[in-house]
Amino acid sequence: MPVSGVLCDSSFGWRSIYYVFGVVTAFFYLVFYFFYTDMPGMHKNVSEKELDQISHGKPENTKRESVPYWEICSDRCVLAAWLSFLGGNLAFITLLLYGPTYLREVLQFDVRSTGYINALPYVLCAIYKFVAGKVSDRVKFSDKTIYTVWLFSSIIGLAIGYLLMAWTSDRNVAFGAFTFAIVASGLIIMSTVKCLAIRCQQHCHFAVSAISFLSYCVQFISPLGVGLLCPDNTPEQWSRLFIIITVIMIITNAPFPWLTTQQSADYTKRKDTRFSAEKC
Repeated sequence: MPVSGVLCDSSFGWRSIYYVFGVVTAFFYLVFYFFYTDMPGMHKNVSEKELDQISHGKPENTKRESVPYWEICSDRCVLAAWLSFLGGNLAFITLLLYGPTYLREVLQFDVRSTGYINALPYVLCAIYKFVAGKVSDRVKFSDKTIYTVWLFSSIIGLAIGYLLMAWTSDRNVAFGAFTFAIVASGLIIMSTVKCLAIRCQQHCHFAVSAISFLSYCVQFISPLGVGLLCPDNTPEQWSRLFIIITVIMIITNAPFPWLTTQQSADYTKRKDTRFSAEKC
């Protein structure tokens, strides 16, 4: 974001952003291609100690199971997690995509400053997520308590930030609320993924991939909502948008603590274990 701000304000213009980040993306893709392997035992940078930790407790020869798509899609716990992510991610994606527009058009920051100050919340958010992960590894609460607290701390933080931005006319207060909302949103993805991983076990790849699909859907919905509700980028229009998103966020997250559970689903019971028992 700071680089984008500098490039937009330079003689190269905004088009240079696409060239610069296109080259950087291609570079890192090549690095990933040459270094990544799907088998840790074949990777030259994985030590014997690391390999033992990775493979510890995992069966060596397991028959690949078919994914119970219908059972997952009709699981109330999974549906509650998906719905919760949809509402929370709508709030986050709107700030991610249109935070610079809000800072520039409503709060009247210049282009270069917008790039720098828009990056600050995400740096703080990364630190927040790291600290939260470390703390959760050490507390003695149940898994459901942990990911429910994660989720609602994010939702409440987002709601507070959105409502402050909707009701204040002070630029400094609005920017503080903007920063607070983004930092607070950091645990939404952690809580929903943790819930789905516990519930779906070996099938969580499908449940989590659905989250990615929902994220893509939100990235289509958010621009439509912003374009419809904020055509002139006035403070009043943005206030209306913030209040609507807050209401959606609260409604979509209300079922989460009542429908989610830390118990694995019946469809996660491995068939190969049953077959082995019958064979014996």
